[in-house]
Amino acid sequence: MSSACPPLLKAIPICLILTACGGGGDDTVTTPPRATQPVGPIGAPVAPVAPTAPATYTIAGTVSGLLDYGSLTLLNNGADPIVQAADGSFSFSVSVAAGSAYAVSVNAQPLWQSCSVANGSGLANGNVNNVSVNCAVAQSMVSTIAGSTTAGYVNGTGSAASFRQPSGIARDASGNLYVADFGNHVIRKIAPGGVVTTLAGTGSPGHVDGMAGSAKFATPVGIAVAASGNLYVSEFYGNDIRKITPGGIVTTLAGSATAGSADGIGASASFNNPLGIAVDANENVYVADYSNNMIRKITPAGVVTTLAGTTTAGSDNGAAALATFNGPSGIARSPSGTLYVTEWFNSDIRQISSSGVVTTLAGSGATGSDDGVGTAATFALPVGIAIGTNGVLYVADDGNNLIRMVTPAGAVATLAGSINAGSADGAGSTAMFNQPSGIAVDTNGNLYVADQANNLIRNVAPSQ
Repeated sequence: MSSACPPLLKAIPICLILTACGGGGDDTVTTPPRATQPVGPIGAPVAPVAPTAPATYTIAGTVSGLLDYGSLTLLNNGADPIVQAADGSFSFSVSVAAGSAYAVSVNAQPLWQSCSVANGSGLANGNVNNVSVNCAVAQSMVSTIAGSTTAGYVNGTGSAASFRQPSGIARDASGNLYVADFGNHVIRKIAPGGVVTTLAGTGSPGHVDGMAGSAKFATPVGIAVAASGNLYVSEFYGNDIRKITPGGIVTTLAGSATAGSADGIGASASFNNPLGIAVDANENVYVADYSNNMIRKITPAGVVTTLAGTTTAGSDNGAAALATFNGPSGIARSPSGTLYVTEWFNSDIRQISSSGVVTTLAGSGATGSDDGVGTAATFALPVGIAIGTNGVLYVADDGNNLIRMVTPAGAVATLAGSINAGSADGAGSTAMFNQPSGIAVDTNGNLYVADQANNLIRNVAPSQ
C-alpha cells in the first residue's frame, strides 16, 4: 500500500494552519476608509445681484421772447442740440449722471435776436427744469459807409464822396451797392470798401437813353437789381421806369414823361410819381405808383398792368381790384410771390398775396412809433422796404427817423435810430438818422440805408 496522501488530504493541514494564523480568532471586519462626501445646498440657488446703475437726471427749461421766424439752437455740455422754433418748454434728450455738471448754451439764434441763458449750469443732483432762455431784439451798430452831411456830387472813398438826397438803394450778390442819387440825377455805385463811382447819368436832369456815361435821368428815386445784373430805376418826376444793363446801356422799359394811369406797352403806359420798385427772378418789375395809389407790374417786354388799387385813395382791404391805397411808397416781393407795400399816408405795411388778396400786416393808420403786433404798432411815413431771410421785413420809417423790423406775423420792433433827426453813428437808439428813405439787406441781416436828408449811406448791423 502506498504511503502517499491524496491531493485533498494534503491540503487540509495547510488550511488548518492558515486558520490558526488569522489574528487570534477576532471575526470583526474593518471597513476601508473613504473620501468625505460634499454636503448639498439647502434650498434653491441664489441668483447673482446686478450692480445698481448710477442715477441720471434730465435737463430742461423754457424759452421766451422768441419771434415768429427762424429758430434757436441750444446745447448742453457742447452737445445734444435742441432746435427751438417757438416759445415754450424744452428738454435735452441725453440725461446727465448724478453729480455731473451740466452747462446749457446758445449755439445759434435767429438774425436780429439775442438770446441769453439763466440758471443754465451746475451739478445735476436731481432733475433740472428751471433753465431759462430769454430772447430779445439784438443790439444794432450803425456806421457810415459813404458820404458826408454836406450835399454834393463827388466820387471818392467813404466820407470823401458826396451825394445829394440819396433815395433808393439796392445790393447785388457781390456786395456792390447801387444808389438812386435823387438830387444829382445819377445812379451811383459803391464797391466793397466804400469806393463811390458814377454808374450812369451826367449830373444834369433829362431823359436820354444810350450809353451810361451820356444817358440822362430825372429824379431817380427807386432802384432794384436783378440776378442777371440788370438794374431797374423809377424816376419820380420822370414818370417812367428805366433799365441799365451790365454793359452800361440805358433804355426806357415803360412810361413816358406824361403822368397818367394807363396800362399798356412801353411808352403807351403811364405812371404818376412812381417810387418804390422791386424785381423777381423772371425780371418782372413791380412798382409802387405813389400818386396813382396803385401797384403796377411790368413784364420784361414792357407790358404794364395794374395789380391792385385804384386812383382813389383809401385803405380798404380785400380783392386786389377793389382794395385801395394811399401813397404807396416802397415795395418788396417774397420768393413765394407775396408783395409787401409801405404806405406814406396810411403809415402802415400792406401785403398782397399771390392770389391777389390785400390785407394789412402792421400799422393802424395812425401816426406813431409804437412797437407791437399788427395794428398795435404804428409808423410815420414809411418809405423803403426790403425782405430778408425767413420773410422778415426791414423798413425805413422816414417820418420817425427809425429803422424797423416786421416779422411774418406782423410783430414790429425798432432796430436803430431815435425820433430826433441827426447823423450820429453808434449803438441802437444812440444812432440817429434824418429821413431814411431806401433800404437793402444782405443774407447776414446787415442793412444798408440811404439816409436822404443826411446825404449819407449807412450800415446797420446786428451785434450778435
